[in-house]
Amino acid sequence: MADFWRDEVYAHLSINRMRICMAMRDTTDTRAAIVRQLNRHRIPVVAWIVPEEQAANRDFRMHDAAAFQARYQHIHQWGVAHGLRWDAIGIDIEPDIRDTIRFGDEPNVDYHTLIQRFGNRWHIEDATTTYQQIMARIHADGHTSESYEVPFVRDDRVSQSTVARRLLGLPDLAAHQTVVRLCSSTARPYGPGLITTYAPEYTAAIIGNVDAGDNNNHPLSLVELMRDVAHVAACGVKHIYIAEMTHIFGLGWHEHIAQPTWLRQPLPVADETHRQVARMRAGLRALLWAGARPAVLLPLLIPVLLLVRRMLRSEPASHASASERSRI
Repeated sequence: MADFWRDEVYAHLSINRMRICMAMRDTTDTRAAIVRQLNRHRIPVVAWIVPEEQAANRDFRMHDAAAFQARYQHIHQWGVAHGLRWDAIGIDIEPDIRDTIRFGDEPNVDYHTLIQRFGNRWHIEDATTTYQQIMARIHADGHTSESYEVPFVRDDRVSQSTVARRLLGLPDLAAHQTVVRLCSSTARPYGPGLITTYAPEYTAAIIGNVDAGDNNNHPLSLVELMRDVAHVAACGVKHIYIAEMTHIFGLGWHEHIAQPTWLRQPLPVADETHRQVARMRAGLRALLWAGARPAVLLPLLIPVLLLVRRMLRSEPASHASASERSRI
């Protein structure tokens, strides 16, 4: 980490008025010295609260509120002791799909757990209440907060539903700023459509994914990265987060990002991919709306269920008639 932070990096970030979101994997003197240098160069730093490097889990989930609070308190006290200034505290609660989807050689879905989550809204409400109390503590300590969310949470919220958040295990965080994740490389070939559909509804967005690491088989090319930057800017997003800064600098792409030409590029004309994403989103919102209103949905389902029941009852009789005819 220390090898990356050189004078030319500080100068580049300062001249181009960039902001750093730093994953707080450790609280060493080395990291404190780096943050102090960023403070001296007037480069805003977000303390992204994540588990320490040696922790078994690499992120926080819905039921990790106690661990998250302890980690925040440790980082807050460490920052105070070293005189560090934070532009914001980053709260990142990842989708909790470990209990429902088993990965590996034979991946499978635990439908029983999914049904339980769908029918039990209290678990997400309890988690939301607990995390909101932690957020209140963060704000009382004098910090601004920002949270990072998947785009489907927006549809859940607009539909006045909690279905998506229940299934994914995502408490609703009332942070000062919400940052949407729009990494197009994880949604090929719908990535550009995902950006132009969701980005206009946010003031901050994360794009990127240029690291060809362990779990990333399709990193963005420079052309794709600059395309996404231009699209997000054209959608009116004020704060553009680009993931994996160390790799960006290692590839020499930071000079391209610093050029202002992408700010003047218009949105592309909508193609079939964009229209497909828009249709999928409309369908998702309809499902979320209906799922949140079973009293409205049930009367509509009753005729369908009666028809299915009638068809199932008539099916054995049809088979019997066919059997009789075959013997004649």
